[in-house]
Amino acid sequence: MDSRNGLIPFGLLVLVFAFTFVFCLDSLSAQNTTYMVLAVIGFVGALGASLLLGLFARRDGEALSLWYFIYVLIVGIIFIWYLTRLGTYFKFW
Repeated sequence: MDSRNGLIPFGLLVLVFAFTFVFCLDSLSAQNTTYMVLAVIGFVGALGASLLLGLFARRDGEALSLWYFIYVLIVGIIFIWYLTRLGTYFKFW
């Protein structure tokens, strides 16, 4: 996958993150269980796909692999924040 073709999946992952973040914020404000499940699925899917694409890009020696790993880091931090908010909502701690 060259850099031009690598930008398309990266753009799609950014779009997935945007929708996931909206579901995340709406589920926290309105306590909508469907949106909670969609947000968790979106975060896990975005993390897994970005990590996989980043590993493939690194194997091929592309510079875009760094962007995939930065994306994993940012989405991972926000996912951990979301999980702590869910833990507070469900009174796990």
